[in-house]
Amino acid sequence: MTITLDTDSLRYIAALEKVSGARVVDCICEEDKITYVIQTGQLGAAIGKAGANVKKLTTALGKKIHLVELDGDPIKFTANLIGEIRVKEMSLKEIPAPEQPIKKIIIETDARNRGTIVGKGGKNIEMIKNLLKRHHGIDDV
Repeated sequence: MTITLDTDSLRYIAALEKVSGARVVDCICEEDKITYVIQTGQLGAAIGKAGANVKKLTTALGKKIHLVELDGDPIKFTANLIGEIRVKEMSLKEIPAPEQPIKKIIIETDARNRGTIVGKGGKNIEMIKNLLKRHHGIDDV
């Protein structure tokens, strides 16, 4: 899939790559947070020893930094996106549609964790949906 990045995103990606040497595949910029998608196997380099790279970027950019490792499996990538939030089950469903099936990730969790996954005003779930669409062609979560 082709990903189109704006000037700010390219600048933020260059900043992390310069500090860490890790390959950054994608990033989503929000008002107070930047979510980076890191090439598989390079998350440790991106974080840095004792989180040094994350701390340095947080200070330099004035935003929270969230690093996520890319995975070729959409379920594993979803697990990476939601982090340590407990879920009962995750599955990929394909719903028949006239032109092509609709791909949907189903996340089953309790009410408290559901609120954390969705986030304030739906910000977290929108970021998850956006990254899953961009990297795996997933239509909905």
